[in-house]
Amino acid sequence: MQIKLNYGKFVRIDSYPNGSIVEVPDNCTVRELLAILKLPSYLQKSLTVRVNSEPVWLATVLKEEDDVNLLRAVCGG
Repeated sequence: MQIKLNYGKFVRIDSYPNGSIVEVPDNCTVRELLAILKLPSYLQKSLTVRVNSEPVWLATVLKEEDDVNLLRAVCGG
């Protein structure tokens, strides 16, 4: 199954350019997607994941053609 992957400027994924179509197994969860993307654990802990513009849990099962957005929480002054 295929999903569309988008991410904010504070997330860097060399293997998948922003806006990529990513092939994932059927019944893939958000947690499994993060493992497929090989994101470091420190980055996974600071991400907000939205699927089709709605915030989701790591256990959320993805569906064909879902639009997945990875956003990193940052703070500063």
